[in-house]
Amino acid sequence: MNDHELIINRLYKLLSERNLTINRLATLSGVSQSTIASLINRPTGVPKADTLRQLCSGLGISVVEFFDFSPYNEVEK
Repeated sequence: MNDHELIINRLYKLLSERNLTINRLATLSGVSQSTIASLINRPTGVPKADTLRQLCSGLGISVVEFFDFSPYNEVEK
């Protein structure tokens, strides 16, 4: 799985856990619905740091919490 797929899967998981829609996340985060849709639909797209920070704010979590899943929370040896 590539970074785009990992990030989008994580985003959908967090939305589901919070019973939020993309439209509601757009409102809560201040990121336009079209920007979120573009991020989701662009197969190689990875969000910019400021966009991700805004999305996390809308989800009520930190960027560190967003990336607290494998493989991002593992140390490579």
